[in-house]
Amino acid sequence: MLMMAIAAFAMSCEGLNEGEQGKGNTEPSMKGVFYADIPGTKDLVEIAPGASKSYTLKACAYQNNVTDVVMNFSFKADPDAVATYNQANKTSYEMCPGSAFEFVTNEVMIPRYGKASTTAKIKVSASGLEQGKTYILPITLDKAKQTENWEVADTLAAFVIFKMSNVDPNAPGTENNPYEIASVDELKAMKSKLVEGTMVYFTLEKDLDMTGVTDWEPVNSLAYPFNMDGKGHTISNFTGTTSLFGYVVGKLSNLNVTNAQINNASGAIGILASTGGAQDNPVEVEHVNVSGKINNTAAHGTGGLFGIIINATINACSADVTLVSTKYDSGGIYGYDNSEAPKFSTVSNCWTAGDITGNRMVGGIAGNAANNSAVSPVVIKNCYSTAKVHAQFKYGGIVGDAAQGQKTGEGLDIKNHVEKCIAWNESIYSDVADASVHYSAGAVVGFTSVKNYLSDCYRRADLDFSDCPGNTFNVLFDQENSTPESPLKQVAQSTGGTNYNFPYHGKAAAAGATASQVAKALGWDEDIWDLSGALPFFKGGDAPVIIVDDNANGQLPDFGDHEFFN
Repeated sequence: MLMMAIAAFAMSCEGLNEGEQGKGNTEPSMKGVFYADIPGTKDLVEIAPGASKSYTLKACAYQNNVTDVVMNFSFKADPDAVATYNQANKTSYEMCPGSAFEFVTNEVMIPRYGKASTTAKIKVSASGLEQGKTYILPITLDKAKQTENWEVADTLAAFVIFKMSNVDPNAPGTENNPYEIASVDELKAMKSKLVEGTMVYFTLEKDLDMTGVTDWEPVNSLAYPFNMDGKGHTISNFTGTTSLFGYVVGKLSNLNVTNAQINNASGAIGILASTGGAQDNPVEVEHVNVSGKINNTAAHGTGGLFGIIINATINACSADVTLVSTKYDSGGIYGYDNSEAPKFSTVSNCWTAGDITGNRMVGGIAGNAANNSAVSPVVIKNCYSTAKVHAQFKYGGIVGDAAQGQKTGEGLDIKNHVEKCIAWNESIYSDVADASVHYSAGAVVGFTSVKNYLSDCYRRADLDFSDCPGNTFNVLFDQENSTPESPLKQVAQSTGGTNYNFPYHGKAAAAGATASQVAKALGWDEDIWDLSGALPFFKGGDAPVIIVDDNANGQLPDFGDHEFFN
């Protein structure tokens, strides 16, 4: 395991001592003098290529100073301090390149009469570093809010000193020499090979049958990064109360998981993982297909692949699931997105089937597109669902809630995108009769916002759709594309005006048109999709189950490429 440590320039929130190297004036010129600190760190850090490490930052009052108001500080890197440090310490370090550090969070608060702040976080990596060179990253306070009665201590408080470590490119677990998994025991052993801050590589070398495995613990309980190429193999008959991987951080590709059974889950859950991605580490999921049953009565966030996604890119994946949750946020691909701005998630070229039943915020692809107070945009495009979607309210064929409960976007710059999606669901309905509370359902999106982008989405012509039985005013109708500048209009309210509905139904496809014809006319990527059948399916994969209209006797007319709308 790599040696990892860090050097801070000898200051902490305990205060300053006389004679510290590099220190300037020792006496503050005014009451509000503050400095930046990286608590409890020293020495050099060596970081492997592809790895990263995060540290906390604090703002501290100088010596006996305190703040007489609540103060919010932010931090910055200060290249001008490199020469000062090198001169004081007889070193020749270079300024860290911008590609090798990131302020994950960059605001802290010192309470009134306090001396130390809450914590922010900075992440350092080997990105852009040259072998053999040592780099320095000086951190100081940037600005404060609420008051101008403050200044930065002459001594810059925190220096991160690090270099890229020498790593054998052919060591086990590296990209050139991944760990090979050929048994259930080796799948279990993945957990022991994961390393904080280091990408570890795996390949699945054969199909695995998990019948009879009753003691499963998720592979990744600490959100460590890994890259697993399933090489087209299948993990079948997984059962348990938890997910297969726990966290997926890094990349997961070319994998099938079939006939999974997850019952009485204890938290957010998906067949692959409870959570895909992390605020510090994104996830990329590609060519992953799952099928099975999920039952969750414990927590919000249930999905075919993931209960929660954070900073995720999901492409060319599918989920054929029977999903039942008594809680909020359920979807065929994921339950809810918890990314923090400015990062965002994208779900593209995915399909779902089966039966998705939840309380509220329920969708064929996503239950709740964004479930975070610091809303980050979500993009869902070129996806379709044939699933039955059943919920109390805020449910849709593609997305349940794309507005985080903000129908007009007050206070939130939401701007989610739902583009070129096809709601080919068998049915979308609620069996709750009480219309006295807030309900909303849509063929494409159940509840949207005036700030969202909704474009070129279509629904099945014979879709069996109903809002709450008491909400007879919300019926299917065609809607034009919308943007924040030209938003959707609110559906007429019921008597008494207690309900407000912002559904997005898209447009109806022509009677008898196939989903593949709609997809072809929308320009879906035929390097990914085979559009030769009634339903789109992935090139080289199996075609989804086709739901046949008995009245049509299994016959569909031959429509031209662009004759999919009325």
